[in-house]
Amino acid sequence: MTAQRRTAADPAIRLVAWGAVILGSSLCEIIAREYFGTSPWWVGVVQCSILTAAGVAALASKRFRPIGRFLLAVAALRLCWFIVAPRLRETSFVQHWLQSTNWGAQIFIQRCLPLFGAGLMIFTLIGHGVRRHDTFLHIGNMDAPAQPIPWVGLLKPIRWTIFGPILLVVFGVALPAFLFVTLRPDFANAASVLHFLPWILATAALNAANEEFQFRCVLLAHLRDVVLPGEAILLTAVLFGIAHYYGQPSGPGGVVLAGFAGWIWGKSMIETRGFAWAFLIHMVQDIVIFSFLAMTVAK
Repeated sequence: MTAQRRTAADPAIRLVAWGAVILGSSLCEIIAREYFGTSPWWVGVVQCSILTAAGVAALASKRFRPIGRFLLAVAALRLCWFIVAPRLRETSFVQHWLQSTNWGAQIFIQRCLPLFGAGLMIFTLIGHGVRRHDTFLHIGNMDAPAQPIPWVGLLKPIRWTIFGPILLVVFGVALPAFLFVTLRPDFANAASVLHFLPWILATAALNAANEEFQFRCVLLAHLRDVVLPGEAILLTAVLFGIAHYYGQPSGPGGVVLAGFAGWIWGKSMIETRGFAWAFLIHMVQDIVIFSFLAMTVAK
């Protein structure tokens, strides 16, 4: 048995990995807001502190060392997206900046704030022997075979050059239908989409690249010798899905839709050894989301 498979077969390490995903997710925030009406800022601090302490302790342990950097990466993700970015948005400087510009620039600025986390995530990679290939930061083989997914009717391998466009069509139907029900856009305001199109395209590209890097590229790199690929994909998909409860798509349905999308994007990275399909499909979905928002709230 190889070292990777020995680690992947260790139930204690797998339990720690799932515990980190649940603790580092938005689940605590969701419970606090839904049942108590608010989520105190210190809840996120406690989450990050526990994950950081656990990560440091794991790195000092021979048995749990493989999972240590994953714990630190999840802590960095939580710190960035749910503590630092919201706090930065509330500062007088950023508020003044947002109020002095149009809706298109506002969504771009807001999506720039979580970029802080990319630096922290990169820091967790230093000294780990991780190569660019391990983080999927190249195009990869876009024609690689996509392995069967029996529970959605895909019974045989299919090339990603065929599967990718099919997914674009499927998501292109499911996502607008979901957004129509949840956002109730005013199609009489469709001109806003064209007016803000440059901002929508720029924000979609930025957001897709940042989320793919932080929620998948780095986390999958840390999990490569910890769990088997299928479980690594599922771990990142659960974390990504729960993070969308108050995002877009939102609510329980949004969690399922975003979780499935995150699973597909993680699967594409593992199978093509690159980020191209994940980034492309993600960006197209973000274009749809921001276009619906433009018809809903843009001024």
